[in-house]
Amino acid sequence: MRRKETAACALALLAPWAAVHAERSAPDFAALVAKHEARAIEDRRWFHAHPELALRETETQAYVLAALADTPGIEIVDGDWGTGVVAILRGNGPGPLVAWRADMDALPIAEETGRSFASTRTDTSEGRAVGLMHACGHDIHMSVALGAARVLSDARVAMRGSVLFIFQPAEEIGAGAARMIEAGVFEDGRLPKCILALHDHPTLLAGRVGSCPGYASANVDAFRLTVKGRGGHGAYPHETIDPVTLAAEIVLALPAIVAREISVDRPAVISVGSIHGGSKSSAIPDEVVLSATVRSRDDETRSELQARIERTARGHAAAAGAPEPVLEYLLGTPAGTNDPRLVAEVREVFRRVLGEENDLVYEPGMGGEDFSYYGRIVPGFQFRLGVGREGVEMALHSSTFDPDESAIPVGVRVVAEALWDQLHRPKDD
Repeated sequence: MRRKETAACALALLAPWAAVHAERSAPDFAALVAKHEARAIEDRRWFHAHPELALRETETQAYVLAALADTPGIEIVDGDWGTGVVAILRGNGPGPLVAWRADMDALPIAEETGRSFASTRTDTSEGRAVGLMHACGHDIHMSVALGAARVLSDARVAMRGSVLFIFQPAEEIGAGAARMIEAGVFEDGRLPKCILALHDHPTLLAGRVGSCPGYASANVDAFRLTVKGRGGHGAYPHETIDPVTLAAEIVLALPAIVAREISVDRPAVISVGSIHGGSKSSAIPDEVVLSATVRSRDDETRSELQARIERTARGHAAAAGAPEPVLEYLLGTPAGTNDPRLVAEVREVFRRVLGEENDLVYEPGMGGEDFSYYGRIVPGFQFRLGVGREGVEMALHSSTFDPDESAIPVGVRVVAEALWDQLHRPKDD
């Protein structure tokens, strides 16, 4: 057989492989994001105008379900998700399962942005009427997730594996992730190889992203301490056991636990945020109630702080001859850890899509996020999506929080490409 005929035969044999390979190659994400950008912004504005508090996200849930039902290839997963939503998008070829999480709830804050789509809603929280607002950007989180689902839906013929989309309620009260896990979100063959998420952040300009390998957020615990005494007339304090003075001594003693009993290599915070006691300047009350937040990173420090707070409170009460105080200690969300290998892999996508100058690293903080529950089961990574504007000061949980919507298509693209990369990454990478 002559050389040209041999080459032609070889090309004919390779044609089927080449066609499959072409199908599996990455799609034109820029074009797909542009196609769905307007819809993603429309989603965000609807969510923003219709905020709902934790565990009350019924309208939000209905909107997400309708949007997913309108997305080809999406399968809604039945389950006891409360006001959450779980869905799967399956690719056309075998591959891993990768999860994406978006949180849904808003905050009891009256909005003051003046936007045409600003929230005017109210509800009740802790027995009082409150305004409602997506002041933490969960409206952006959901719209980015829906946008990424549409982009990957368009590319599903060439996609390997599947994406598990988790729309989670009640992040703001630290309860949603644990409830989704307890309800079985990772059961029945839905254990992903990893889980990703984002949080919008006004300290980063739109078009930038931030990563924090390793510890990224803190254990968020709290306590309520009832300091007991024996009330009486303020003119005769010697006839009382003054719980106000005792409470003040305890408040001042608590920082010494961090300063003198916890290693300087292990971050910790004890902050008393509320003190209530008495009703009249001349009357010493019978009790004072303190409320505080306690932050740490590692489990050992977390346990030590609880034990030493209890010892300090009881010790001061005993020294004052007061009744034993009542300590109600709440272990909240655990510290969040971003898997270093997963961070490195996703940052490759960030640099390729946004450029190295827009791929930033931030230092771990002492804030909390219940995304951490997922990361204790599978490798997890939550990154920051910049939503800030040049020269404009903004803060999360503020009535004037007004993120730059140009961040939404940026988020859709990096999410879609990061998920695609995880689905198509060789197993031995």
